[in-house]
Amino acid sequence: MDVLELRGVSKRLGRRMVVQDLDMTVREGEVYGFLGPNGAGKTTTIRMIVGLIRPTSGIIRICGHDIERNPVGALKHVGTIVENPEMYSYLTGRQNLIHYARLAGVRDIERRVAAVAERVGLAQRIDEKVKRYSLGMRQRLGVAQALLADPKLLVLDEPTNGLDPAGMREFRELIRRLASEGMAVFISSHLLAEVEQMCDRVAVIRDGRVITEADVADLRAGAGQVQIRVSDPATARATLLAAGWKAEDGGDRLRLMAKDDEAVAQAVRALVEAGLDVYEVTRAGGLEQSFLALTGAAQTGGEADAVVERAAQ
Repeated sequence: MDVLELRGVSKRLGRRMVVQDLDMTVREGEVYGFLGPNGAGKTTTIRMIVGLIRPTSGIIRICGHDIERNPVGALKHVGTIVENPEMYSYLTGRQNLIHYARLAGVRDIERRVAAVAERVGLAQRIDEKVKRYSLGMRQRLGVAQALLADPKLLVLDEPTNGLDPAGMREFRELIRRLASEGMAVFISSHLLAEVEQMCDRVAVIRDGRVITEADVADLRAGAGQVQIRVSDPATARATLLAAGWKAEDGGDRLRLMAKDDEAVAQAVRALVEAGLDVYEVTRAGGLEQSFLALTGAAQTGGEADAVVERAAQ
């Protein structure tokens, strides 16, 4: 089931179209990563999803409820934390959760607070003052706060900022556990290695537009591209095509897919035997390389488009 759905969502601020024609879906039990360079429109999109600003056009549905036509029905299914959650450091974790539960109109507060504390792994420390909590514990307390109203969708904006590796691992395990229980989790982050380990699917946004929405596994596969910088790209491409390779022109580099190192060696051997000089061979690896290609941060626009096409296949 689709818990979150965006269809044709756009937002104009003044004369500038910040986001345009966004189409995304987040499913039940899925961790969904939202990636993009600074200024791409991630924060604006999140603000629309959680009802802080209205889209200029398009539809946002949460559990089937249109967020504009029925904001109460839509937003009762949403929990959110943005970066470092604000807590009262002089109060205990329990006191903080009781306070926010009252604000949210939660029923049976004591039982609900105990349940969310157990769910995020804070049951043994819930009666300590928050000022004694590590950053990782504060983040888990923030998730507990977001879970008080038992939402179907958890929206997180840069949730692992400032965490050490151990804290990131604990947070990642928490999010995966919540997803395994059926919750849909929407995460905006710039920590690509974390997204790669945490998420099932990702959307990549550039210049206000989603340029791909794909499984993380598919983007990893798309990152298996090999780039070869040679003395004469046109002749090199013709040589590889004649040898049965599907080589694409990438400016001063050729792009081709090679399943293993032996295949790369065969391609290089064919070029050298044709009298060409091979200056550089690079193999993309992991979500980071796909992200850089898709956003054009490391390659030309043509290369980004090629990765998009492969991810969409």
